Amino acid sequence: MLKKTCSLIMIGFLISANTFSQVHRAVKMDDYPFEKRNIINISNILGYDVLKCDFHIHTSNSDGDVTAQTRVQEAWEEGLDVIAITDHISHNKGQKEENLAYNRGINDAKKKGIILIKGGEITFDLNPGPGHVNALFLQDVNKLQSNNWREALEEAKKQGAFIFWNHPGWAVDTIRWYDEQTEMLKNGLMNGIEIFNEFEYYPEAMNWSLQKNLTFISNTDVHKAIDRLYDFNKIKHRPMTLVLSKGKSEAAIKEALFDGRTMMYAYNIVAGKKEYVNALFDASVKQSLPETLDTNNTRFVFTNGSDIDFTLKNISKNGLPETIIVPGQSSVNIIVSNENIQPAVYEVENALVNGYDHLKVTLFK
Repeated sequence: MLKKTCSLIMIGFLISANTFSQVHRAVKMDDYPFEKRNIINISNILGYDVLKCDFHIHTSNSDGDVTAQTRVQEAWEEGLDVIAITDHISHNKGQKEENLAYNRGINDAKKKGIILIKGGEITFDLNPGPGHVNALFLQDVNKLQSNNWREALEEAKKQGAFIFWNHPGWAVDTIRWYDEQTEMLKNGLMNGIEIFNEFEYYPEAMNWSLQKNLTFISNTDVHKAIDRLYDFNKIKHRPMTLVLSKGKSEAAIKEALFDGRTMMYAYNIVAGKKEYVNALFDASVKQSLPETLDTNNTRFVFTNGSDIDFTLKNISKNGLPETIIVPGQSSVNIIVSNENIQPAVYEVENALVNGYDHLKVTLFK
C-alpha cells in the first residue's frame, strides 16, 4: 500500500527510504551463525521496564512483501522486544486464514525472545467509516472478517483487544476528528491513536490523545522489507512505541497499553506525557557537580547513558551556552564563566510533551 502525503507538520529531517538496500531473507534460525543484533539502550524509568515495540506490521499474508518469520528476524536484529503482526483483514468471511502469519512466526519469535502479538488491521474508508484500525491481542482474527466495521470492532472488543486508530492523516488533505471516532470512543472501540506512522507525524492527534485520555502509539506500518523502507546507515532506528511495562510478558504489555503508559520514539524524537518524557530524560542525562578550573571558569560534564541524542536550547538568555548537544553514550564538557553560573531553563528540542511543545529542563542548578 502506498502512502500519500497530506497537509500536516512533517518531521523536518526525515531521511528518504533507500530502495536499493539489501532485502532481508527468511532464514532458519538455528542455521544462521552470523546474526548481529543492534542493542537500543533506553533507561528503565519509574520502576517500569521500557520495552521497544512496533504494533503495525504487514506480511505476505496480506499486502506485505515478506513472511512473518522475516519480520521476527528483522525485529530481533534491530533490538526490538515486541512486534504485532497486523495484516489487513478480509471483509469476506472465509476468504483467507487470518491467523496464518502469526502461526508461522510464533515459534521463531519464541526462539529469539521476541514477544509476538496476534493482531489485525480493520480496513474501511474514513468518513463514512472508521478509517484503518488495528486490534491487538486477538484470540481468533478470522472472527473479525466482516463488511460491517461496527461488527468487526465489536468482535475485537469482545476478544479483549486493544484498539487504536491508525495514521489519521493518511490519504487526506486535512486531519480531522469525525463522528465515527466519537462513536468509537463512546462505545469503547478506540483505546489509542497512532501518532507517528512510517514517515508522518500528526501533532494534532497527539493533542487529541491527551484531551481524550487515549494511548500514544508510534509504528512503521511496514509493508516492504524493513531495510527497503529505512536506510539504517542514515537513521538509528525504526519508529517505535516505548511501553512502560511491569515485566516482559504479553499480559504486562496489554495492561500498560490500556493504562496509557507509553512514549513514542521516532527519528530521534521522544514524545509522550510530560511525566514520562521528563523521567526518561532525567534517567538518561546526568549533570556532574561543578568543577572549578580557575578563578574565572567552571566545568560541568553532561553524560548521556542512553542511545538517544539530546539537543537542548537555552530559553533563559542568561549568558550560558545557547545550545548543548549530548549524543547518546557520550559525555560533553561545558566550561562556563563563573559570573554566569545560575540555573537556566532549556528546551529539549527532540522531546515533545504535546503536539507542539518541548520538554523544559533546568540545568546548571
